[in-house]
This record gives sequence, structure tokens and C-alpha cells, in this order.
Amino acid sequence: MSEELDTQTTLKQLTKRIEELEAVRDLTSLRAEFHRALNNREWDTLAGLFTEDAHLDYGEYGQAHGSKEVRSYYGQLLEQIRDMRNATAIALKNYIHGHQVHINGEDTATGVCFFEEQIRFNKDSLAFSSLGQFSDKYVRIGDRWFFAKVELDHYWVVPDNDGWRWPW
Repeated sequence: MSEELDTQTTLKQLTKRIEELEAVRDLTSLRAEFHRALNNREWDTLAGLFTEDAHLDYGEYGQAHGSKEVRSYYGQLLEQIRDMRNATAIALKNYIHGHQVHINGEDTATGVCFFEEQIRFNKDSLAFSSLGQFSDKYVRIGDRWFFAKVELDHYWVVPDNDGWRWPW
């Protein structure tokens, strides 16, 4: 009987560990999909990664509440940056580094990652590196994870021109 209990306990522990590992994998994929959709300007796909009551906070660049507003926010973000920088064309690619995930419960988690963005504001302008950190809250609805909150801590935008050519 004792051996049977040990086996059941071990199976429960292993099952929990596997579920956590799968959640981390799914959340890492969610974060990667965010940046893929952003780079490809797939605003509907990007909005679909957020809950209906999600909160997006980009600091000085604005906020959005809910997946519908998130869609609208990203749809006008490049135009907003273009206006802020008095630019004629925006070209950018955004990448993540060091994504860390913490599973808080069966259906909640938090994460943090650093981002690096290569950007040009005009065809003939200098290239810039934009750096910062995303802090996330995730929620699982059914069998799928979503962003419940995304907060950007934007560090800086600095010139970065060695080896750059237009277009990418």
C-alpha cells in the first residue's frame, strides 16, 4: 500500500511539473507571437493575444484597455511615432531577450522580458536602437493563455548605424 501511495504522489508531482513546463512553453510562444505580429503589422492577430479587459500601458506612448482598444492602439502607433519624430517613413523590427515566466496559479502567471527594436524614422535617416522591458500578467482562459496586462518600461532610443542599409 505504501508503494502505491508513493507512486501516486510521484505521478501527481510529475503531472504538476509537466503542466507548469507546458504553461511556460505556451507563454514563451505567446510573447514571441506578440513580437512576430508587431513586426509584421498584423494588428488583428496582435489584439487577439489580449483578453477583452486587458490593460496595455506604454507610458508616454499611451494606453489601451481591452483587446479592441489594443487593436486600435497598435493601428495608430506608427503614425503617432511618425508625428512625434517628424518622420516620413517608419521601419522597425522588434525582438525579445531573456523572457522569464513565473506561474502563480493554475490560470495566472507573470513574465518579464527585455526588448530591442531597430528603427529608422526616414529612408535617409540614421538607424536607432530602442531598448526597454516588458512586464506582463497572463491569464489562461480555457486551454489558451492571453495577456491580461502588458506594461512597457522604455529605457532609451540611441543612434546605431554601423552596417545598416535601407531597406531591411
